Amino acid sequence: MGKEDNKPNPNPNPNPKHGKEGKEGKENNSEKFKKMKDEYENQLSDKDKEIEKLKQELADKQKEVDEALKDLDDEVGDKLKTSEEYKELLKTVAELQQERAEAAVDAYIQKGVILPVQRETAVKLCLSDNDTFMDLYKDAKPIVDVGKHKSKPVPSDLMGRITNYLK
Repeated sequence: MGKEDNKPNPNPNPNPKHGKEGKEGKENNSEKFKKMKDEYENQLSDKDKEIEKLKQELADKQKEVDEALKDLDDEVGDKLKTSEEYKELLKTVAELQQERAEAAVDAYIQKGVILPVQRETAVKLCLSDNDTFMDLYKDAKPIVDVGKHKSKPVPSDLMGRITNYLK
C-alpha cells in the first residue's frame, strides 16, 4: 500500500460525480447552452423582423414625403405659372392703358384742346390720374382752330427727298 498510495490520482477532479453523473452534467450544460443559443437566435430573429417592419414604415413615410414634395412642386409650379401669366396680364393691361391714354390725348389734339407739343405730358397725366385729366379737358375749349390750320399733305417727291436727307 505504501507505493500504491503515492501513485498520482488518475482523476484530478476531486468531484465524486465522475462517472455517469459527470456525463449527465455535461449533457445538462449542453442542453442549457443549446437553449440559450435558441433563445438568442429567436431574439435576433425578432429584432430582424422589427428592423424589417421599421424599414417598411420608413419606406412608406418616404413615399408620403415624395408625394408631398411632388404636390408642393406642382403647386409652386402652378403659382409660378400663374405669376408669369399675371405678369404678362399686367404687361398687357399697361399696354392697353398706354394706348387708351394716347388715343384720348390724340383726340383732344385733333379737337385743338391740347397742343401737339403737350402730348407727352398729357399722356403721363392721363396714365397717372385719369380723373384729373378728364376734369381738366372735358369742357375745355379749343385753343387752336384746327379748321384754319389744317396742314396740307406733303408731296411725295418732297417726302422722298426729306427721307433720303434724314438717312
